[in-house]
Amino acid sequence: MTGMFNLMIWFIGIAMLLCAIMYGYIAWRLPLQSALQKKLLYSYLLVAWVTSLSPIIFHYQQVSGAWVDMLTWFVYINMGFFSLLMVAYLFIDVFHISFRAIKPSSEANPERRAFMSSTVSLGVLGATGGMTGFGMNQAMGGALIKEVTVPLGNVPQALQKLKIVQFTDLHVGPMIKRDYVQTLVSQMNALDADIIVMTGDLVDGSVARLKDEVAPLADLKANYKYFITGNHEYYSGAEAWIEEMKRLGFTVLLNEHEIIDIEGAKLLMAGVTDYRAHQYIPTHQSSPKKAMQGAPDADVKILLAHQPKSIDEAYAAGFDFQISGHTHGGQYYPWNFIAKMANPYIKGLHLHRKKTWIYVSPGTGYWGPPIRLGNEPEITVFKMV
Repeated sequence: MTGMFNLMIWFIGIAMLLCAIMYGYIAWRLPLQSALQKKLLYSYLLVAWVTSLSPIIFHYQQVSGAWVDMLTWFVYINMGFFSLLMVAYLFIDVFHISFRAIKPSSEANPERRAFMSSTVSLGVLGATGGMTGFGMNQAMGGALIKEVTVPLGNVPQALQKLKIVQFTDLHVGPMIKRDYVQTLVSQMNALDADIIVMTGDLVDGSVARLKDEVAPLADLKANYKYFITGNHEYYSGAEAWIEEMKRLGFTVLLNEHEIIDIEGAKLLMAGVTDYRAHQYIPTHQSSPKKAMQGAPDADVKILLAHQPKSIDEAYAAGFDFQISGHTHGGQYYPWNFIAKMANPYIKGLHLHRKKTWIYVSPGTGYWGPPIRLGNEPEITVFKMV
């Protein structure tokens, strides 16, 4: 626990430093003239910076309530808008520096330069506001239904008829509530799924707080419903959520498997705990190999693993197909590049080492800034061929 506490202190310190750089750069870059404008802006950005990690801190301290929800919205909308604005201004500044290095300006009128700079800056400010609104609409406008065909090879006809539906990374909590969950349940029930899988990060909060918000999941209709833990379950009381998901009618796979027999064809459905679960509960060490132990021969072997990082172990264990989430597809620029550096696959269908297929969903909800750009939330429908 001491190690985890020290890690958290380091995380908070680094995150606050990065937020200070972002808000400081914005304060320096925005074209304000009067002392009053600057004072108001600096005060606002100071508040945005001081509160920037409060949702995470309150979550770990299990502090909740309507005022925490409101503060979370304030923090993450600011973070989303200003991170987009910072990237835009950085791009312009790098362009200007590069252009001036190549072709020094002969413009002698400093007033004209200041006017042009101010005009461009205000234009960028307006465009960023529009982009933020568009991204929020994509994030909160509802999940798309995406059909994915997985060419596994020698799949029995009985299993080709199966319809497997995935939802993941919903992050029910301060920003995503029961009404969104209810809408998703209606969407999935209309798909007439044979199997529904929830691949982790369902919640950001305790069972006591969010039990009613996720209650509509009990109404999901499918012959088989499976749940695995994501990293955020371990921030929210994983063992309690495991019991709650069982109560809601899900089979929870903790490094375990089940055999589904369809007209004599056998499908092995396995699931592992989150890739870093052992840091919170030592007995929850993620193990695709253990999930396969004692399994009889099966025509198709599927692994549910929250993080794409499990793919190497899934490949070694002999799985045909891994279904994952976790990355959110990066949600929006530039975080997609950071997500790509931290994961072997960030989004979509891939063949790993010419043997094991993996699909990484961009998620059905969002986390942090309620923004998605070119990266809509989805409910995924899999067909095996």
